[in-house]
Amino acid sequence: MDCIQWQVPPMPQLVTAGYGTWRPGMQHFRRCFDLYDIIFVKTGCLYMMEGGIEYAIGPNRLLVLEPGKVHEGYRPCEDNTELYWIHVKHDSGHRAVDSEDIPWPLVLRKGTDKDEQPGKQPVYIPKSGAFRMDEAWTALDRLVKLHDRLTIDAVWRLQGAFIQLLSVMQQFVRGSAADTRSSRLAAEAAAFLRDAACEPFGIETLERAFHFHPDYIARCMKRHIGMSPVEYVRHIRVDRARRLLEQSSELSVRQIAEAVGIADSNYFCRLFRKETGMSPAAYRRLHAGYA
Repeated sequence: MDCIQWQVPPMPQLVTAGYGTWRPGMQHFRRCFDLYDIIFVKTGCLYMMEGGIEYAIGPNRLLVLEPGKVHEGYRPCEDNTELYWIHVKHDSGHRAVDSEDIPWPLVLRKGTDKDEQPGKQPVYIPKSGAFRMDEAWTALDRLVKLHDRLTIDAVWRLQGAFIQLLSVMQQFVRGSAADTRSSRLAAEAAAFLRDAACEPFGIETLERAFHFHPDYIARCMKRHIGMSPVEYVRHIRVDRARRLLEQSSELSVRQIAEAVGIADSNYFCRLFRKETGMSPAAYRRLHAGYA
């Protein structure tokens, strides 16, 4: 499935929302603006073109029209077409990804009480296609009703309905990723590595655990998670070292290196600097608040 990836923050912002039924003969006008125009068709069919590509949005289908691209109807509706639409603003841009290439098991770094800026995190919505809409119809109906009768008291409920809709869309992307042997193997290998990240690591450990050639396991993880097994173990170890540096002033850098499974403290310092852009000591001073 083709998807759109956003980085948050900043959070996407709901600009407006609507619902209606287009009669036979009605056709969308030509337009180009700096918002995402997301169309959900419940019955009938809406015919849209974006950037020269034609989309027939039939029942239980959606289309995300992108900012800065000209879109227009390329033929009129032939039947009564019931649809919802929302306009969304997001200032950080986006990139196109395939749902099967999204690294769902990737562990994201959590914030700490020393951080002064939120970390960037990826979120996903489908670009187009068939959509299991039961939960989405409920969120859309609630969103449009709150939008049409908006009061101060309902502002947070409107935002909650909008975020719920985006969450439903991402859940659909997650569910659409092919449940193939390679994706299952990648997820299982990642879980195994997270549990054993602080123990001595060798690629043959994965071969014994899963009875696949190490090169095949590495290819599966690279495709579905974005990292090889070695890269994933390094990522987990550095992430755990960060937390120890943030939370403990008693442990030395050498002790922290050993605690996350790296016997050579010099190698640990080089790896930590490569991953974070600073030495363990500088990271500790920045996040632990002492010299």
